[in-house]
Amino acid sequence: MMKEIAFHVMFSFISSVSFGMLCNVPKRSIAAGGMIGMIGWMGYMGMSAYGCGVFAASLVCSLLLAFAGQLAAGKYKMPVTVFFVPGLAPVVPGITFYEGFRSLILGEYAASGIVFLHVAYGAVGLACGIVVADILYRFTIGTAIRRSQASAQKRSCSDARGT
Repeated sequence: MMKEIAFHVMFSFISSVSFGMLCNVPKRSIAAGGMIGMIGWMGYMGMSAYGCGVFAASLVCSLLLAFAGQLAAGKYKMPVTVFFVPGLAPVVPGITFYEGFRSLILGEYAASGIVFLHVAYGAVGLACGIVVADILYRFTIGTAIRRSQASAQKRSCSDARGT
């Protein structure tokens, strides 16, 4: 069990870093993008291990990816897509899409329909998770960060005036 988890951790990190390099993201964001991809994949695997469906696992995965990407974007002062796109690489249902087309070409129409439905569930779950995480981040953590920055700016302005 631990070997399997270590395997998933290692290869989700490697796939995220590789995709980040392929997309030519800034070098200082590559390791963080790999960590974000690893977090998302472990969320997906954890939800799948507990018997959740493709939609729920993809939703939780993209929620984790989007929150981690937002936090990294704030820390590194870069756009969130720099972290989110490489992190998304391990969870995109590419092989499932391939299997669906393979079944379709082989004439297994019922099987390909089921596989394409799973691809759609995964894609919609990822999209919903991104939107929900962005909204939650903007109204919770983002608002708190802006308030603390505004109060710090007021203090520095009042200190500069000598009052």
